[in-house]
Amino acid sequence: MDEIDALKALTAEPSPESAAAGRALLLAEARGAAPVSARRRFPIPKFALFTGAGLALAGATAAVAVLVSSGTATPRAPGGPGGAPDGGGFMQVAAKADLLPSGRFWHTDEVSGTIYVQRPASGASYTIFGAQTEAFHYTSAKPDGGEGFFSRELPARPATPQDEAAWKRAGSPRSFRVWSNDHYFTYSATRTTPWTDDSAGERGGAFPGPSGSGDPSGGRRPAMTAAQVAALPTDPDALAKIFFVDDPKARYAPGTGRLTPARKLSVAGRALKNMPLPPKVRAGLMRALAKQSGIQTVKGVADPLGRKGVALAAEPETITRTAEYGAPAQEQGTYTERRELLFNPDTGELLATLTVLVRPGGPYAALKPGAVIDYFSVRSSGWTQAKPKPPAGLPF
Repeated sequence: MDEIDALKALTAEPSPESAAAGRALLLAEARGAAPVSARRRFPIPKFALFTGAGLALAGATAAVAVLVSSGTATPRAPGGPGGAPDGGGFMQVAAKADLLPSGRFWHTDEVSGTIYVQRPASGASYTIFGAQTEAFHYTSAKPDGGEGFFSRELPARPATPQDEAAWKRAGSPRSFRVWSNDHYFTYSATRTTPWTDDSAGERGGAFPGPSGSGDPSGGRRPAMTAAQVAALPTDPDALAKIFFVDDPKARYAPGTGRLTPARKLSVAGRALKNMPLPPKVRAGLMRALAKQSGIQTVKGVADPLGRKGVALAAEPETITRTAEYGAPAQEQGTYTERRELLFNPDTGELLATLTVLVRPGGPYAALKPGAVIDYFSVRSSGWTQAKPKPPAGLPF
């Protein structure tokens, strides 16, 4: 298998996943056992995450319908003044894209979470971020140089200062009961687990891209060496033919459905996060994504870690939640969302993958456009000379 085939695997459809299985799925993504999307709403037993059975089980538990929006909704950036398109301004950000100096080990430190609405019997409703997990992964540039996977669970917390005020008025509860797919789950506002080392038997030296239902290996990601990654083309059009192929006859078909703008955005985001792309390749991939139909540039975006930047946003999609799996009435209904990739405008580094509310409704009827529904924030990534270690301090 060559690097072109390996990168075509990035177009595979991500599997849906559960908030309760967030920790295991982040590790599965880093290992290559299961692709990870930002939608963690479907429980998958941990034993199934590292095999093709995890993909089949995820498909069997799907409980929402996804419809591509007709474009009538008006996108809005979280924390921004309306989220107006930026035209060609993103190309200036792409021109600054760079990596840290080359080294012996590539690492990624990622924080993730999902929003849940709390509706106390008395007082105003408010939202929290639950299923918050931090995952730290490193791999050596050379085979057998070592690879590490670490994770820890983080406390749930109010999503915004306004939510924090409402939480305090509700008595500052220390736990939150939420509806997750087909059952209720409770998240703690105080519990942080120690780092868990899941590195046993890992050799290192490979930089894989996610694959899914189109992968004949059963969900295992085809790997590339650092040299193969460095040899990728830099031309945006050439990279688009590798990353954004929508051909069901291709060796790595994109799964069910067409390769939508949102899926193209996810494909690019996983590559920018997980692969040590050389500066010109990274900038080329950013330019290729910005040129895709259904992708626009948005200023004034912030992630849940408080970092602001410029985002590439996919055209909105409409989601409908039903009572098929027992969801209570307040968790049912239709709303519109969009996917965004947030970049540091000064360096071109990827900051986060966000799912943002565009048109409120259903479980998010009380929220405003721009609310972050779920997120994967890159706390840090890059090369180091010494073997990296997970950070001791919390991200918030």
